[in-house]
Amino acid sequence: MPAEVTHKNLNAYLMGTISLVMSAILTAANQVYYSHKIQEISPFTFTFISFLITTIVFLLLTLKKSPQISGNNGKLFTKNLVFLNLSTALAFLTFYYALKYVEPAIVSALEMGVGPIFALLLTYRSYTNKHFYKIDSIVSIGAFLGSLFLLWTALTGRSGLNYQSSEFIIGICVSFLCGFGAVLSAIYSKKLSNTGWTSSQILAHRSYAIIAISLSVSLFQKEIGAQLLPHLNWIIIISITGVILPLYMLQVGIKNCDTFFVMVSMTFIPIFTFMFQILDPRVLWSNNTLIGIVILTLFGLFSAYTKNKR
Repeated sequence: MPAEVTHKNLNAYLMGTISLVMSAILTAANQVYYSHKIQEISPFTFTFISFLITTIVFLLLTLKKSPQISGNNGKLFTKNLVFLNLSTALAFLTFYYALKYVEPAIVSALEMGVGPIFALLLTYRSYTNKHFYKIDSIVSIGAFLGSLFLLWTALTGRSGLNYQSSEFIIGICVSFLCGFGAVLSAIYSKKLSNTGWTSSQILAHRSYAIIAISLSVSLFQKEIGAQLLPHLNWIIIISITGVILPLYMLQVGIKNCDTFFVMVSMTFIPIFTFMFQILDPRVLWSNNTLIGIVILTLFGLFSAYTKNKR
């Protein structure tokens, strides 16, 4: 890891880890519920309303807290905020689109499977210990192999959902982009956190791009007016339990843990998703999906164990 865990920051890591686990559970449960309900509306309509609500909530919570921006670092700060907005849009727009057409556990697993290897490639220069780098390389490669197995499972019709439509293929592809966006979001969130921004402040200002893009697509589809009122209740519920709370807990984890550990801890989301999706009658049981998810989970556990030993 880029930095060793000392006794001094052990409590912070513990808080971050607990927050990440709670975020994973809430995220998984709401992924399944969302993938069932989203069959009735456009994912862009949902994304617009959900992140608009999220942004308003956190703007109100941080109303009396003005962001601290140093004059010498103003350009760097603006760059980090812009890239956080763009990566947030990439991560969530692709994620919610994929959930409409692909088995929820596979979407989650593909995203989380490629996340660690992207994180490793983007942060390798910060490693000061070659032994830690080798361990993290093993974890990221293992998780990536697990995601490739799940990709094969989906493309050969062995997953819990077997649409095999053009939207299905696009959903599979954008699941990988979602993983890349999630890593970039974690990196730029960490940078803003290091400048002194609180989790609430970051969440209040990270969604401008996704709101603008999803609104534009919704208006282009000319369905937002007809879709909004009949589905507003469950959109609000998922916005609270599936976006606001998990994002806040994830932000706490990002603040207290390093980027690689954040991405590895998120590999536990697919196993939770698989368990919850048993309740969805649309999704059939798939041994192949379970095997791929177990591979990801085992490497996640190995990473957590090695992290605890450092």
